[in-house]
Amino acid sequence: MQFNYYFLKALTKELSNHLLGKSTTSIFSQSKGELLLTFESNDSEFIIKANLDSQSSLLSFPSTFARAKKNSVDLFGELVDQTVINVRQFENERSFSIQFENEFELLFKLHGRHANILLFQNNELMSLFKNGIEKDKHLRIEELNRPLDQSTEAIQKVDFDLFQVFPTFDKHIKNQLKIKGFYQEALESKTKLSILELLIEELNDSNFYLLKGEPGLRLFKPDEEYVLYHSPCEVSNQLARSFFTSQVVAQLKNKLLGQINKDIKKSESYISQNKSKLTEIEKRRGYDELANILMANLHLKIDPSKKEIELFDFYANEQIKIKLKPNMSLQHNAENLYRKAKNQSKEVEVLKNNILSKEKSLQQLIEHKASISSIEDIKTLKTFEKSNTKSNFKEASPFMEFEIEGFQVFAGKNAKNNDLLTQKFARKDDLWLHARDVSGSHVIIRNPNGLKIPMGVIEQVAQIAAWHSKRKSDTLCPVIYTQKKYVRKPKGSLPGQVLLSKEEVILVEPKRAVN
Repeated sequence: MQFNYYFLKALTKELSNHLLGKSTTSIFSQSKGELLLTFESNDSEFIIKANLDSQSSLLSFPSTFARAKKNSVDLFGELVDQTVINVRQFENERSFSIQFENEFELLFKLHGRHANILLFQNNELMSLFKNGIEKDKHLRIEELNRPLDQSTEAIQKVDFDLFQVFPTFDKHIKNQLKIKGFYQEALESKTKLSILELLIEELNDSNFYLLKGEPGLRLFKPDEEYVLYHSPCEVSNQLARSFFTSQVVAQLKNKLLGQINKDIKKSESYISQNKSKLTEIEKRRGYDELANILMANLHLKIDPSKKEIELFDFYANEQIKIKLKPNMSLQHNAENLYRKAKNQSKEVEVLKNNILSKEKSLQQLIEHKASISSIEDIKTLKTFEKSNTKSNFKEASPFMEFEIEGFQVFAGKNAKNNDLLTQKFARKDDLWLHARDVSGSHVIIRNPNGLKIPMGVIEQVAQIAAWHSKRKSDTLCPVIYTQKKYVRKPKGSLPGQVLLSKEEVILVEPKRAVN
């Protein structure tokens, strides 16, 4: 309510006491929507700070202000050294002006998001603070005064439609009228006039209520906790301080919550994907059972070229078709299935551990989010940010890092970084990948348990390796993959150069990693 007409009437009276006889020493802006005006006389200085952006249209009156050495611009230079002769409040209008000698007049048009400051001389517009408000270019200062008949007769003539007689009554005043019972049906005219008279007395009694919680100024005694002020300038300063502190808190809180919400979303997606993968594996027919069925039928003579065999499934009491590798005995096929069963068991264990670890991490993130949301003061919030940045969040990896179906994947960022990844970071059982015959990132798949990495994982990681290479724009790219133990760096070779003693190649479409 700082730009409410009745508050501005009180404010302009106080500004007159501070400004009359003082001369303008500087008018400048050093951030968007902000204008600083300084006035001086022999024994004192007075500063007006106007914030007129779309979020924070406020006036304040700081005792001191240090001008930045860079990125500030002087405005309304015609007013420098001009003496203030009057502060003028326009009738029934949310605007006032500071009048100077030589017919200069600086208008403060305080219409919320469309607030502006305009310079006139001899009633002719000279310049505007915010040039983007097109209507202000045609504003005539001599037409701003709106003298209105607000007598009892005028009020009764419009059948108590107050907004015809008092156009400066805003929604807060309308709500106060409602609270006082003004709009009750069958209320006598005399009672309505009495309610209106008391309300106008409150509007003009120089009591200003600053809310203690969310920044807000009230002209009527609020139900919320408040601090009472009698000086419009003093309450304006406290309102601005409260507002901008609240704004900084909101910005920092949004920054912290934004990152945490992003991490929560990624964690939830990771858990969901890996639970689906785990369910799929657990529902799949166990390799060990298939191997047992083959072992129970070793006495059968089969065609070595057969790719499939139908046998009795003594687990389900029905016939079952089992895929075979051609030119391999039933026993050897069973041995392959037992190996797959062992690897599958390890894969399930890795998935369960990864899910459990990520669920614990997710719970921590949720607790952090709740803690941040409950903080309302900037000091506590900054302390929280500092402590959690240092202790609760991992340091950034020197490599690009991804997760593919529960496997950690790392990629080098440049030639020297490739050497660090391959020579110092990778372990012998990790799988190493690189786009063939072109420069690009070294990529490794962590394999701490010596698992047989599924071909689907290798294909996805190969697509990442292709993407981070000179062949990223090709339709298809050959990618080499081998265990790290088969990769060595020759003495004296250039950064990133290696030799392979064993390799396989997969042809993939280059794709950017999705996580």
